[in-house]
Amino acid sequence: MTTNQLTTAIATTLTKNFPNIPIQPATGSTSSVPDAKGITYRLLSAQLTRERSDRFVQSHAFEIRWLDAGNIPSTLPDELFEALETIEVEGTPYRATELRWETEGTTPRLLVYYTMRTSKVSESAPAMQQLEQRPTALKAAKE
Repeated sequence: MTTNQLTTAIATTLTKNFPNIPIQPATGSTSSVPDAKGITYRLLSAQLTRERSDRFVQSHAFEIRWLDAGNIPSTLPDELFEALETIEVEGTPYRATELRWETEGTTPRLLVYYTMRTSKVSESAPAMQQLEQRPTALKAAKE
């Protein structure tokens, strides 16, 4: 799964669960727009860590912001938790490992983390067709 696929799945999930609220990717600072309304999302970090030669751990952190600080529904944290706890990426469900609601300044935000283990399928080496055996100097001297 790519980071872009995960980001698209988050946008789709937010749009489906909040149909009457504008959903858009974050584009820099939202504090300079006092009458902004809706939800923004952005990728904060993505990490790929090797566990073994063929196993990796992918970690992604996303920030979801509610832009209307003066009108925060009391149920918003619970609704976001429920919507983003499990998302579907191309038919496969992925569960968040952490969901955290916090207020930074006057703008509330949800931090959501997804962690998954992946395996790299190694290409199989072609099988040996024929083994050619040549006599060594030691073997030739004994014969």
